[in-house]
Amino acid sequence: MDCEQLDPLYEEYALGILEGEERADLEAHLARACPHCMPGVAQARFVVAQLALAASEVEPPAALRDKIVDAAKSSSDAERVILPVEKPSASRTLFPVWAWIAAAALALVTGYTIRQMGNQNAQLAELRKQMRLATLQSQALQNQIEQGRMVASVMMSPDSKPLKLMPTKDKNMPMVHAYLHPHMGVAITADEMPSVSPARTLQLWFVPKSGMPVSAAIFRPGASGQIALVAPVTVPMDQIAALAVTEEPAGGSPQPTSAIAWMAQVN
Repeated sequence: MDCEQLDPLYEEYALGILEGEERADLEAHLARACPHCMPGVAQARFVVAQLALAASEVEPPAALRDKIVDAAKSSSDAERVILPVEKPSASRTLFPVWAWIAAAALALVTGYTIRQMGNQNAQLAELRKQMRLATLQSQALQNQIEQGRMVASVMMSPDSKPLKLMPTKDKNMPMVHAYLHPHMGVAITADEMPSVSPARTLQLWFVPKSGMPVSAAIFRPGASGQIALVAPVTVPMDQIAALAVTEEPAGGSPQPTSAIAWMAQVN
């Protein structure tokens, strides 16, 4: 068990009622001077020690008070009288048994309450985790909606040039549609695309009429094999000879490292 799991058990250990694996785990932490558990147990022992003081004060027996008064009077006599010391009986205990029982019961209730608070804190942490996950999912959905809106804008613009990127290696592969706009960028869409391993990614390239290919974007098909994205145009429109897609290592490559998988002539 880690320190957070042991934290609610400090009071039970200080009372001496913690047993089994929980006690063994806590003592293992104490044996190696755990910086979290050592002060925690010390604080628990202090709290338990203070519980005994919570009992009400008890009036001393009248017989004991009389003996103390008699002893004070006889101190002036020439012959000192030594009073016999009586062994206190159970009925003359300074703190009655009921007080100790009440203190122990209070300690047990305190330990139970602290453990319940620990469980509630764990539930609260789990709830916060779920809320963060829901926030991330909501943000991802908003990004997807915004991406779809941008793709639709490029597709419907009369200034966009539609292109069809055909598969070059496997003719059974789906076709990739592209829409090239001089200002809004290039939008690409596809359905039923094959999945890509986590160590690989697809990369879109502008192939200029002269010079090396220029990376436009890296992307991966969604869970249902769909692609929808918009990338900026970083090469003059009249200088783009073709659009191409290759499969690259995750994170993309500065230049293609594999054969072109999809391609469309532009100019």
